[in-house]
Amino acid sequence: MAQRIIFPEPGRVRLDPFELPAPGAGDLQVRTLYSLMSIGTETTILHARYDPGTHFAARFSFPQKKTGVQAVAVVEQLGDGVTEFAVGDRIFMRMAHTSHWTLPAAICSPVPSDIDPRLACWCGLAKTAFRAAYIAPFALGGRVLIIGAGPVGQMATRWAHNAGCERVVVIDLAAQRLSFATAGGATHVLEGSIAARRAELLSLSGGDGFEVVVDTTGNPKVFAEALGIVGLFGKLVLLGDTGYPAQQSLTSDVMSRGLTIVATHDHQDRGGWTQRRIDALFFQLARAGRFALEGLITHEFSPIDCERAYELATVDRSNAMGILFDWTSLEAQHR
Repeated sequence: MAQRIIFPEPGRVRLDPFELPAPGAGDLQVRTLYSLMSIGTETTILHARYDPGTHFAARFSFPQKKTGVQAVAVVEQLGDGVTEFAVGDRIFMRMAHTSHWTLPAAICSPVPSDIDPRLACWCGLAKTAFRAAYIAPFALGGRVLIIGAGPVGQMATRWAHNAGCERVVVIDLAAQRLSFATAGGATHVLEGSIAARRAELLSLSGGDGFEVVVDTTGNPKVFAEALGIVGLFGKLVLLGDTGYPAQQSLTSDVMSRGLTIVATHDHQDRGGWTQRRIDALFFQLARAGRFALEGLITHEFSPIDCERAYELATVDRSNAMGILFDWTSLEAQHR
């Protein structure tokens, strides 16, 4: 029987069996190899860290049976009419942490055979960060500040590097994360808060502030600090998704310097950049060695140990980057 990681109630995690439906026309039935935790979003949902009336409250309730958003799987069965995939192909899917899935072939992307399937799981968070790269936009010769060196911040750093930005500055409270940003193309990394490192940030921006600042943190308190480091007529891109939007406060910087604030979300296709198109670009860059992924997976767990994995993500997040579930370990135990 298929199994999935669920949140039966706030703060609780367990592995749960479920019945897998047969594939219909246009569907694939797949067996998951690996799935990657989206640490910030998933712990926000797990611990119900959001206000009533927010989109989090509207979308998520308990028991929450869809707990993840990125996985690599192998095709085991084809529904009628499916011609673009074959049994044995590896696919990337924006789906939850489960051992098996039945889903439309149209929402899957092929994974190149020469890419490590563990690393291919980063495709989902890379797509999230691409939305900021596009809407900013990251430009050749530009100067970008990325606030937060967590998983999404790492992917944003790599898009900025590939876009040819002259300076890619990353700031985070946790020094452990900054080495990953350097490996991904950051030209400068700073440990600490924006307030504490303001003078250095202004110097790196060229004097008055950055033309583009990307807040990946989802921390409502960062919003006002971020506005204060955006340059004249610059743009603040909200990529981190807070559960407490009422705590985000405007400052006089918005009016006095003519700032633009724009938010972007994973599902918002713009300019023809669909999931499949972004996936294909990500894999192209990864195969060419231009999207550094080695070392980003810092912890691997069997789904049986899902409670331990989410405890790590909750209480020791600064020491975790990529938290991977290895679904092949379940098969080995059942042999």
